[in-house]
Amino acid sequence: MNEKNCPQFISGDRFEGIVVSELEDQTYEFEMDGKAVSVTQKVMSLKPDRKVLGFLFLMDEPQRFRLDILIPDDCKNAQISLNDKELLGFFSKDIPEDPEYVEVTHCNDANKYTPLRPGQFQSLNFRWESGDVLKCFFYY
Repeated sequence: MNEKNCPQFISGDRFEGIVVSELEDQTYEFEMDGKAVSVTQKVMSLKPDRKVLGFLFLMDEPQRFRLDILIPDDCKNAQISLNDKELLGFFSKDIPEDPEYVEVTHCNDANKYTPLRPGQFQSLNFRWESGDVLKCFFYY
């Protein structure tokens, strides 16, 4: 592991990845196995009742690492998508009338489970591809 500009990158025996606890624009640049990785984090407020935390992954070749995202403790609901497909659904039945676009590719069962919880970190451990876009929708 070679950190260039990544103070939030954690490395260890069981954990290697980025920890995101603030809703702010940030760029993480580091190397894994000698290959460059860049993750750009952007925050947008599309409407007064919501924020979108987005990540763009750019790298020389696919890389597996963990991304831990703090779900704001004051949000009423949240949803996470990867490349516009729902990855993790809403944690509350208080769903906005006009949620942001996310393609739901599975049964929209009322009993489906999501690990998203306000005030807690959500860990995502993937083999990220260059061009992947992860979006976290936080509704207030």
